[in-house]
Amino acid sequence: MNILFINPSTSGYTRSVSAPLGLLSIATFLKSKGYSVRIYDRTVDKTKPETIITEFPPDVVGISLVSYKSIDDTLSLAEKLREKGIPVIIGGPLASVLVKQTLSHDCFDAVSLGEGEMTWLDIAKYYEGKIASLIEIPGLAYKNKNGEIIYTQDRPFVDLSELPVLDWTLLDVPKYFQSSYGCKKMLYLYSAKGCPFSCTFCYNKDFHKCRYRKKPLEVLLEEIKFLVTNHGMDGVYFADEMWCRNSDEMHEICDSLRNLNLDFVWGCQTRIGIFDEEDFRYMHNSGCRWIFFGIESGSEKILRQINKKIDYDRIVSTFSDCRKAEIACIGSFITAFPDETEEDLADTVRLIQKLETSLININNLALIPGSDIYKSLTESGKHKEADTLRDFGKQKHMERLEYNYSLIPDIDINVIKAYFMWRSFTAKDVPGTEKHDFTKKVITDALKSIKTGDFPSFIISTYIAGIEFLKTAYYSHCYPKILKKYGLK
Repeated sequence: MNILFINPSTSGYTRSVSAPLGLLSIATFLKSKGYSVRIYDRTVDKTKPETIITEFPPDVVGISLVSYKSIDDTLSLAEKLREKGIPVIIGGPLASVLVKQTLSHDCFDAVSLGEGEMTWLDIAKYYEGKIASLIEIPGLAYKNKNGEIIYTQDRPFVDLSELPVLDWTLLDVPKYFQSSYGCKKMLYLYSAKGCPFSCTFCYNKDFHKCRYRKKPLEVLLEEIKFLVTNHGMDGVYFADEMWCRNSDEMHEICDSLRNLNLDFVWGCQTRIGIFDEEDFRYMHNSGCRWIFFGIESGSEKILRQINKKIDYDRIVSTFSDCRKAEIACIGSFITAFPDETEEDLADTVRLIQKLETSLININNLALIPGSDIYKSLTESGKHKEADTLRDFGKQKHMERLEYNYSLIPDIDINVIKAYFMWRSFTAKDVPGTEKHDFTKKVITDALKSIKTGDFPSFIISTYIAGIEFLKTAYYSHCYPKILKKYGLK
């Protein structure tokens, strides 16, 4: 039986930002059970779909929908496959929380909800005729003959120790390499799934149920060993929603990474208040070179409102401790929260100015389906929920300030975002990196398209990057009165 998994292309990107780890895990699991599997990642593979299904005629196709940027390609592919009579099951975080919108399109046979490994084993058995009906498969949603959406029994989370080591031979590994701080061949891996917290802007509460589950350490180490030895990987970005909950977990993984005696560095994202300077030095000694901190706001009022639950008094000291350990620290913030005021934004700016880092990332609030904020705004009638996936895909709130439910003028938000983006782009003083390392990373990623012979992608990515650069330069330099209002002039 042939099972084809597709990672659809993403509009606005000409290369993958990460290997499709979810699809890789499902495909690896099914392969270990004797099924013939293939991953068709359209973010890096320009082969036409017709060629793929001729080379590998699938009995069923699984499509992973993670981002609204992939909706157009997802629908186009599913409609073509349906015309050929090939069953299509869609999954991924976005499809899992937008079931009604997803099944409004007749090109999908069912939605795989949440994690897919065990669900897909049953799906394979169903199309083999070993399971009589979809209703017998936990973790699915589908339409019956009357057009009603049927939800099957909930499926419990899989025990991560039951899953095999990811089979990276299913992917063209070098196509996913990226440059980062102190490395040129970095890959995203994960050491744990989920997050025990419930921030109101995040889908974690719906998708991961606020559960934190660790992958067996020996499995992670085997993956790293394979990728370094066979592909020359020199950097790992742990894609965990939250890397390590305490110092004990940190020491265990750092000791194991160091004992591998392999030449690679790594980075992660974690929370304020877990580690101090001594911990960061311990992490640095095992190869840690960058850490991403999601702070979200400098306003204590907003932090309470979004249920962030971080120790506000340790934000500045955490960045200072991290810098002393010669680790590049990236501070991430969100603006345009509902009812956020100019003073709240000013609090954020004041906090950023105290942080010992030039690497600041400010995003507009994204209305993520499944999050408490999304539910609150839609239930109150302030935000109209899309009726179909296609309609949802037209919303571009990640790139532009499409929905501003704050009390801050749009222009203020655009100027403050651009100011700190420009500062990050021109950063010269990042620990553990060469001068203008951030700028070099952006340029290197763009030039990779030429090295791989993908000149059209280079043109597209250069155009998109050029537009963003000009917008950033304009907003960050042409509104001195707004900058002065927030204490930046």
